[in-house]
Amino acid sequence: MMYLIIRENTYKNIDSVYEVCNFTTDENKAQDMLQGYKLIEKDDSVFYTLIKYEQPLKIEREVA
Repeated sequence: MMYLIIRENTYKNIDSVYEVCNFTTDENKAQDMLQGYKLIEKDDSVFYTLIKYEQPLKIEREVA
């Protein structure tokens, strides 16, 4: 399982822009990183979100 920190830049006349700014496999570290990003960000049009990402299930055909 991986935790992604997503940065959202909002604009007045166009759609928001999203980017992955960091990632980790440790949930506690991800929470700490998110708080750090929120504390240092001074721009009101930038938001940070934590997303839990699980890789999709791979189904492979068994060969006899």
